[in-house]
Amino acid sequence: MSVLEIKPPDQQRLIECLAEQCHEPVDKVALLYEQERLELAKTARITQFLHVFVTRNVREILRKQRLPCGSAGAEPDAVIRV
Repeated sequence: MSVLEIKPPDQQRLIECLAEQCHEPVDKVALLYEQERLELAKTARITQFLHVFVTRNVREILRKQRLPCGSAGAEPDAVIRV
């Protein structure tokens, strides 16, 4: 597959899958996703795979919000299939 054939990810679908996996409202996840995307895009030299890092960061933010301070045993990262 050439570089010209690579399609950008369907961000809405990524957000919906992430919201479902994290048991959070889609609106909340969409807001976090956009904030993280904008923040990472400021310094990114290559943006083709930015969604991978944004998804990881949003998942981590949501995990930290769910767990009380000092809790262990967070769920392992799940794979989002789009």
